[in-house]
Amino acid sequence: MSQGLSTLKQQGAIETINEGLVKIYHDNGFKDLKSLRGWNKEGRMVKKGEKALLLWGQPTHRKQEQTATAPGTSPEQEDEYSFFPVAYVFDVTQTIEKA
Repeated sequence: MSQGLSTLKQQGAIETINEGLVKIYHDNGFKDLKSLRGWNKEGRMVKKGEKALLLWGQPTHRKQEQTATAPGTSPEQEDEYSFFPVAYVFDVTQTIEKA
């Protein structure tokens, strides 16, 4: 889904990929999205067997060490990269009150 939304983002129709994903979820009846932890804080739990909806998390920037054996390179050369985790969210209709 994200790949198709990338085109809409480039065209300026949406500001972020997550904005497009939330709109798709909203159009399918999922209007109040929170993480498992968010629902637990509200006194709710996710029903057994419910499938999470996916959003992109905040990017994490890390440095990766590489061992280089080529002449003139340091064996501790580091490259920086970004990792985009997946966030699992659920709609209120997928939850129940905690007993």
